Amino acid sequence: MKRVLALAVPLLLLLTLSAQALEPRAVKVEPVLDFNGTTATCSVSFKADSATDKVAATLTLYQGSTYVDSWSDSGTWRVSISENCEVESGKSYRLVLTYTINGAAQPAKAVTGTCP
Repeated sequence: MKRVLALAVPLLLLLTLSAQALEPRAVKVEPVLDFNGTTATCSVSFKADSATDKVAATLTLYQGSTYVDSWSDSGTWRVSISENCEVESGKSYRLVLTYTINGAAQPAKAVTGTCP
């Protein structure tokens, strides 16, 4: 019994570590919303953990609850989106990032800003 237990504990530990290694993770995923006059620059760039990971992202810009525009990109290992959009001075905007890694939805990220 002790011999079986001695073999089972390392095996369980190895299986736990292997399962954690399979969970997709991205490194620092944050959308960026910048203003230059009445032009908003909406961007995000990130890489997944593995060069074989499939990634997809969509940035959506809102003024209040009103949809303004959206942009998407997908690929293997990395995604990069940087687009400009005309906005109104004095209005507040929210840029929302939704993304997946290997088809698994990741928590959405958002950033807000006001056009000067």
